[in-house]
Amino acid sequence: MTWRLANALISLRQDVNQRWPNRDKASDGTIGDAAHATRESDHNPWLIVGGIGVVRALDITANGIDPGWYAEQLRLAGAAGDSRLTGGGYVIYNRRITRADFSGWSVYTGSNPHTKHVHTSVSRNASGFDRTDRWPFLGGAGPAPVPVAGGAPAFPLPAGYYFGPRTGPRESISCMARDGSDHHWVPDLKRFQQRMIDRGWPMPKWGADGMYGETVAVSEIGQICVQFQREKGLAADGLIGPNTWGAAWTAPIT
Repeated sequence: MTWRLANALISLRQDVNQRWPNRDKASDGTIGDAAHATRESDHNPWLIVGGIGVVRALDITANGIDPGWYAEQLRLAGAAGDSRLTGGGYVIYNRRITRADFSGWSVYTGSNPHTKHVHTSVSRNASGFDRTDRWPFLGGAGPAPVPVAGGAPAFPLPAGYYFGPRTGPRESISCMARDGSDHHWVPDLKRFQQRMIDRGWPMPKWGADGMYGETVAVSEIGQICVQFQREKGLAADGLIGPNTWGAAWTAPIT
């Protein structure tokens, strides 16, 4: 059968490639293999539009991206009513599948645990699966944080990046970049700083100013993080990565 990939998934793949240009693609997939053809699967082009079968499923390799974040962002898009996902779409990753209304995750009991890739099936409605617009959470320098389980905002930086000193490598986001390129994340660092202030860690000199500083040693938030990380049993490097970020919200304010 002549087939094509749903336009919404073409856009999704393009946006994933733009965000993670060096990602692994070994487990990427669209049209199903012979095994898929023997069972009901969105990798099969069973939905016909203009005489052409449409594949409504896309697998993106987990290696080289932030798969948990990516899967959760898709779920949140569905929960917000994104027509590319509502009406029969779903996401599977790491033994979990989105609920029908995208309100959360359920245990996935299929034979493939989907640990090597994130599976996305889009809507069964052509008005949704053939949309060609961008996926906002993958566009631009980085997304705004969104709520996740427990009320903590998701870590806002791309995989491998962290809030740290201006004198660090390119992955160290100080919000003080010489060319202004990392100023996008000033509100996010402010949010973390304010959370630490609310927890009882005062920053009397600069407060929640959305900037990290030149080095860990001279950074108020860096020095606070060193102490906080020791308290929580984390690597006491003063850098704000996903674990330190999450710890600021997972424990009660003291």
